Amino acid sequence: MSMRPGRIFQFGKFQIDALARTLRREETIVKLNSRAFDVLLYLVQNPGKVLTRYELLRNVWQDAFVDESSLPQTVSLVRRALEEKPGDNSYIVTLPGRGYQFASAVQVVDSEEVSSDEGNTFPSAATDLRNNSSGLIFQKHTVETSVITREEKAPLNSPISRSRLPIRAIATVLIAVLVVVLVVRFRSPRRHEPKPVLVERRLTANPPENPIGNYAISQDGKYLAYSDSVSEKLDLLAIDSGEIREVPLPGNYGPWDWFPDGNHLVMSADNGNLWKMSTLDSSLRKLWGGRATDEGLSPDGSHFAIVNDNGEIWLMAPDGEEPHKIVASDPHSLHEVVWSPTGQRIAYIRSRGTFQKPEVTIETCDVAGGGCVIALSNPHLRDVDGVSSMAWLPDGRIIYSIFSEGGESDLWAIRVDPGTGQPSGNTTQLTSGRSYRASSMTASADGKRLIVLKQHDESQIYIGDVTFGNNGFNPRRFTPDDWYNVVQDWTGDSKAILFHSNRSGRWAIFKQDIDAQTPEPLIEGPENYFYAKRSAQGTLLYLATASPNRNEPNDPTIRVMSTSEQGGARTTLMMGHNALKCGSSPSSSCVVSEFADHQLVFFRLDPVKGKGEEITRVAGYQAPEPRWDLSPDGSKLAIVDPDQHKGEIRVLSLSDRRVTVLAVRSWKWSDLALISWAADGKSCFVEAEGSSNALLSVDANGNSKVLYEFPGAARWISSIVPSPDGKRLAFTRRVYVQDVMLLENF
Repeated sequence: MSMRPGRIFQFGKFQIDALARTLRREETIVKLNSRAFDVLLYLVQNPGKVLTRYELLRNVWQDAFVDESSLPQTVSLVRRALEEKPGDNSYIVTLPGRGYQFASAVQVVDSEEVSSDEGNTFPSAATDLRNNSSGLIFQKHTVETSVITREEKAPLNSPISRSRLPIRAIATVLIAVLVVVLVVRFRSPRRHEPKPVLVERRLTANPPENPIGNYAISQDGKYLAYSDSVSEKLDLLAIDSGEIREVPLPGNYGPWDWFPDGNHLVMSADNGNLWKMSTLDSSLRKLWGGRATDEGLSPDGSHFAIVNDNGEIWLMAPDGEEPHKIVASDPHSLHEVVWSPTGQRIAYIRSRGTFQKPEVTIETCDVAGGGCVIALSNPHLRDVDGVSSMAWLPDGRIIYSIFSEGGESDLWAIRVDPGTGQPSGNTTQLTSGRSYRASSMTASADGKRLIVLKQHDESQIYIGDVTFGNNGFNPRRFTPDDWYNVVQDWTGDSKAILFHSNRSGRWAIFKQDIDAQTPEPLIEGPENYFYAKRSAQGTLLYLATASPNRNEPNDPTIRVMSTSEQGGARTTLMMGHNALKCGSSPSSSCVVSEFADHQLVFFRLDPVKGKGEEITRVAGYQAPEPRWDLSPDGSKLAIVDPDQHKGEIRVLSLSDRRVTVLAVRSWKWSDLALISWAADGKSCFVEAEGSSNALLSVDANGNSKVLYEFPGAARWISSIVPSPDGKRLAFTRRVYVQDVMLLENF
């Protein structure tokens, strides 16, 4: 008989051979895939211990990207192999919110006797683990092999013979071992350590009607503080155990950062004020009385930096003392202030230029505001929905997001010296192919855990009757599918809508009758086609681009096109990503706008000849995309600028170029984000943004009426289009689905 090294685990009528990687039920081998075997082995090696989902994922899935849905599926396979029925917890107990526990008694056998006639024999130099109770480990070396064994059992002669070891023989053996090591070292191919695989774990699961608000990870990486958009409370999540403690709040506050002591948070109020809150007794103390748009606490908690709405970065002590400005810029151009791991510098994102020609950089400055350095320049640090997010890790890497079509993003890294702010080496892509937007990232102090907000949006078209009787405005969902759909116009008879969608793999323009279930394509082909507008004379105007990304900055192929509504030849009218609108009355014209010299410039547009005379210029326009509309008779422009944070509509008369500012009354929102003239040309429909978003009707005197309000800030409107006959209103509603994700091994 010979002895097989390894460990045997026995429980119930089952037996696991860890070395042979087999599971037996009495004398029968039970089939189990490799991952399920690893999960079962880890469970039986830790009997009675509560194993969190995170611990199992970390220890079993070391060589693959995985989310938490893989674990319960694998545990289900293990249960079936162990013949557990529903409700039977003889072996594996599921502890909701905590993890799993192996409940059966486990007997460990150090080795298994195997008959030598089975052909399973081992060299005499193999490890014998049976007879040494001291636990001491010795190494036995030969030229061919190096075997670790617990005890040397050589025949002993007299003490004199044991003391007279042949020194020359020992030296010969040592030289031979050295030669073998050198040969293996320099002739054998080097074995590269496998790169750690990114692990992603979902921490929250809020519904779209109550999305995540603000959140932050504690410096020790153990806790996540987060708020939602509806409840007046703070949730404190113990990341490893899954336990949650709710802390009531006196209003709408959201966590922005943790102090190093782990007992206090930097909180933001609705008005942008900053507060210090104790997690022990929920007490609040005001730190900053202005409007802060971003904040960053130094690693040691001795200072924090804020970005205010005047485009300035201020530095102050942790209790708000000694505030002073260190970086100035244009309003709304600075974002995402973070600290270097040494606390010597701050980093921020500076956004300049227009949406069509963005200039976006990651910059660093020392804490006195000097020695500023550009670490990275990339226009894809910004998209139409906002700018990137950053985290500066202890190893010197700045992690950031790069956006692609549809608001999706991947994480990248660049190494930046914490002392000088100088970048070194190339950028490195950390994630690839994510079908969501990763934003608002924060990291633990050791840089091993990164928290990001995972966002993806759903864009659908709604239509409602504009009849303000007892029934009010009750829109219905018009597009039942899950493609990205955006309504742009109506047909002249008000019986069908025009919209663009990416359902065919590229963006194309479709027409759909209001009583139909499916659309028909109007403009499609090898390029992307979008933003369709119909002129009063029946010409279809739209934008086209050969780029795979229809919102690619500096795209030289984008152009304004025209064709007959019935089809036919397509004509290029002008180049550039321009916004265009047409009146609906028979004598009305079309107007196009473009950004030039930091101004919003308006031109007449001839649907056949192209760009005409310049109408006017609007200086100081801040929004990345122009938000304006042409009245049905073509006589007036209505303009809003959401980045001005004012409840104002500017009405420009095209006949005398006079501007009238219309202040919207009964105001509770912070921004006007979108505008469209009503069919009568006397009132407007607008989207208002704030703690909630709403669709409003505004009359000529500025009086507003809420037609449709969205709970939470993760829902908004991306287009508003009334029918020419004034009976219906179509709009595109976008919904952000948001979850907080934990990333490791990045």
